[in-house]
Amino acid sequence: MKNKEQPPLSGIRVLDIGREIAGPFCARLLARLGADVIKIEAPGRGDPIRGRGPFQASAAKGESGPMHLYLNEGKRGITIDLASVSGRELFLKLVEKSHVVIENFEPRVMDKLNLAGEVLRERQASIIVTSISNFGNTGPYRDYRASELTMFSMGGHLYRSGQLGRPPIRMGGAPAEFLAALSAAYGTMLAIRSAEENGTGQNVDFSILESQVTSHAQAMVEVSYYGTEVAAGNPRGETLRGVDTKDGMAMVSAQEQQMARLAALIGAPEELGRPNPLDPGSSKQALDEYLSRWAADRTKREVYEAGQGVHVPASFAANAADLIESPQYQHRGFLQEIDHPEAGTVTVPGLPFQWENAWAPTRPAPCLGEHNIEVYSSLLDISREELTQLSGAGVI
Repeated sequence: MKNKEQPPLSGIRVLDIGREIAGPFCARLLARLGADVIKIEAPGRGDPIRGRGPFQASAAKGESGPMHLYLNEGKRGITIDLASVSGRELFLKLVEKSHVVIENFEPRVMDKLNLAGEVLRERQASIIVTSISNFGNTGPYRDYRASELTMFSMGGHLYRSGQLGRPPIRMGGAPAEFLAALSAAYGTMLAIRSAEENGTGQNVDFSILESQVTSHAQAMVEVSYYGTEVAAGNPRGETLRGVDTKDGMAMVSAQEQQMARLAALIGAPEELGRPNPLDPGSSKQALDEYLSRWAADRTKREVYEAGQGVHVPASFAANAADLIESPQYQHRGFLQEIDHPEAGTVTVPGLPFQWENAWAPTRPAPCLGEHNIEVYSSLLDISREELTQLSGAGVI
């Protein structure tokens, strides 16, 4: 049993050889729970995510991209050429000292590197290999290539987005990869628990496509049971009424039983809060006109707070600056400032839950190869002279 003051994954070592988003974000979640995560990158190039800007003009190349700073926060960073004989052997020696390997290469890449799970378990019987790929490591789509749009579309989300009668809309960012990483993180922790109990590792195979479907499976269950979707309302979700405020857009979606409270809030005539059953549309249109004038004199946060105060559903379209300034996030300590040697002070989100007395210490995203000496010396007892030779040969 771990000490209560230690984070829950204290003592677990993770080798992160992932690239871009899904693998590295999975590893970051484990780092936030106390695991010693060592990010392994190609010498000289690093993870391609380092190439995503915008960048700080004064920072070294590849060290200040926001995605890198977020996804690799909490990790130590080393370099290895996994395609070289010497690099592969270095990696296998690190496997002997570790509990988990996380990768999100295309299927068959680990086989080509001769680093598949069965090979790694010859060196460490309890090693867990978490693999995240577009369609999983089996099936007819296994070797198909895909993008975020592919996953969002084939996973069923695109069908349920946007407005009826208009083309669907893909969500911005990379929600498919982040969602898969969340699933992979909890699956990895279950595998860690299993390995602690029986001493045997395993391959944990995650499909980004399957993680998409699990987030909206109700429609599939309806079709399998009834032969059609039966959910009430718009299959593409709710269309919200947006109003312009002094600093952005707010949304107010009062239902019939809430219209009287909304009318009182925005100073509309009392009768507009009692829709005419013979012509409900006219009352709503008139109420909307009062709402637009009322909101135009207020900030979006004031509209939100006022609606909440009288139990009228209201919200606002929050941008990134709004998230950083959120009093809710600030109160819960969800956002943390981290000092990075190249990028300066960076604000990053933590975990969406809290462990009492069990937070892992924060660490800025590593510069490329920053912890080579520290890791190779302490874990593998390699001298500085040997490290210099390995670096000169392009192995690290």
